[in-house]
Amino acid sequence: MSTYNEKLNNLFSRWIERSEQNNEPREQNEGCVIFTKDGLLEKNDPAIDVEKEWHNASKRILFIIKDQPTEWSDDLRLWLKDVENEKTKSRKNKENNRALKSRFMLNLASILYGLTNNAPSFDNIRGSFEHVKHCFNTMPFALVECKKQGGKSSISDGVLRTYIKRYGDLLREEIEILQPNMIVCTSPIIYDFVQNLYIGELTLMEGHNSIRINLKRKMLIFCSYHPSAWNVNVYEGVMSHYRAFLQSDYASQF
Repeated sequence: MSTYNEKLNNLFSRWIERSEQNNEPREQNEGCVIFTKDGLLEKNDPAIDVEKEWHNASKRILFIIKDQPTEWSDDLRLWLKDVENEKTKSRKNKENNRALKSRFMLNLASILYGLTNNAPSFDNIRGSFEHVKHCFNTMPFALVECKKQGGKSSISDGVLRTYIKRYGDLLREEIEILQPNMIVCTSPIIYDFVQNLYIGELTLMEGHNSIRINLKRKMLIFCSYHPSAWNVNVYEGVMSHYRAFLQSDYASQF
């Protein structure tokens, strides 16, 4: 049986071919097309088998984000894992990622911890930094970019919609390979796309438009602020809706 990464790498080969046909940006000197690989994030602890842990997890949490704020090729699956012969800067970046030094990583880790531990309060989260960090560096989760070509510090809604329209079938296939049962969409555009994958299967809770319940697949879909957003409580933007679900009659059907 193929592993998750084997299936993803096969998908990425086809995705790169289409990206080349669509004349997506290339690396310097007419190199390979710029492409970001993603999926299950490897842990730095070699004893952790991420694929096995993901397969056996009761909560398989997938974050779908927009694109990388960089213009080079990368493999998100190695954002937390040191590899041999990598540059000092890359190793330092990974060390910072594991330590949750950036707002993006801290918010990502907080949401992961909250969904894994039934939505503790924000005050609890602020006082549980070491637990949040430990969860982030040990629990399996997936991270997927909609736009595989890196960009700048922001991406317009128009560009995001263009990429989702251009590669939406492949993005859907990536989600199907990973088989998450919790999907955190970091943009209303991404949220709309994911909802459309499950037309006719979704239930809306009154007063909670940022969560959709799929009883057939035992899946939850959330609309979140982007993890790098300023001046908003990114954690509570997801957990307020998750708590409402946990207190509802729907939770007993999961």
